[in-house]
Amino acid sequence: MASHHSYKASIRPLPDTSEVEITSSVPSEEFDSHIKDALADMSRDITIPGFRKGAAPEKMILDRIGETTLLSEGAERAISHAYGHILEAEEIDAVGKPRVSITKMARGNPLEFTITTAVVPKIKTLDYKAIARKENEKKQEPATVTDTEVTEAIEKIRRSRAVAKEGEKDPMLPELTDAFVQSLGDFKDVADFTKKIGDNLAHEKTHRIAEKRRLSLINAIASAVVLVIPNVLIESELDHMIARMRHDIERMGLSFDEYLKHLKKTETEMRTEWRADAEKKVKLDIALEYIAREEKIVADQSKIDAELTHLKEHHKDIDADRARAYFEHTFKTQAVFDYLESIS
Repeated sequence: MASHHSYKASIRPLPDTSEVEITSSVPSEEFDSHIKDALADMSRDITIPGFRKGAAPEKMILDRIGETTLLSEGAERAISHAYGHILEAEEIDAVGKPRVSITKMARGNPLEFTITTAVVPKIKTLDYKAIARKENEKKQEPATVTDTEVTEAIEKIRRSRAVAKEGEKDPMLPELTDAFVQSLGDFKDVADFTKKIGDNLAHEKTHRIAEKRRLSLINAIASAVVLVIPNVLIESELDHMIARMRHDIERMGLSFDEYLKHLKKTETEMRTEWRADAEKKVKLDIALEYIAREEKIVADQSKIDAELTHLKEHHKDIDADRARAYFEHTFKTQAVFDYLESIS
């Protein structure tokens, strides 16, 4: 079959949507070639009395199939072939299933068609540096830990080890001694235990502050992105959110369906409640990809290789390509946030 890798196409963005309309055609010779291939493939499954399966004359096969059915099959093959090349040539980032409308379909003529498809919307401009600078200038709460917080944490640990003696109403808290703290882990004495509790609290507080700061940055960037998001992208993100929730619930040994019953919610209701968050996540992903391109930020390949090696040691049957794509996205996203949080 003749293969044409260049198709004339007219691309029209549809107003107030995240879709484009593609109008194009397949040359008559190429369309006829697709029809011929379709007839050959379809004839293999047709049995006509007096002939071996697939060996009947073409006219009899065509009478059985019908001209319209054959032309439709040939058109589907031709358009599918052309569509991929048009997307590549026109740099269209299509998502979801396209809607195809054939406007002219006849043997010996070009096959003319229109395709409407959702696309990943493109950010034309985003002043991410100004957004990051404003967020980074915000006064941050200190990560210091007070003596009271340390004392309360230690008391909580003592209460968790309290022993209730028979006949006594209140459980007895263990004394804070070197022997007690040594029984809890790698602690030299009470002073060492107290210091490490303080250090852990400071680490946790620092982490919480960093998470709060990043969340504020995320909200600011997502709010600045004004795009019409294709429904297919929002639904896909909702699929991921539900899948993650299901995975987390089942890891705890619980039934996902029973958990939903406990919440008195259906999966459909959960998707409705989460829709705004899903749309914000999609906007953020588009924004982060835009920033990565603008700043030429890429994932550290050595980190990806190290993670893959570690993963393969524990999961021999891992899908390496899928895992690599996951780590590529994860490390690139982290690199973009590191860049944004360094802007002053």
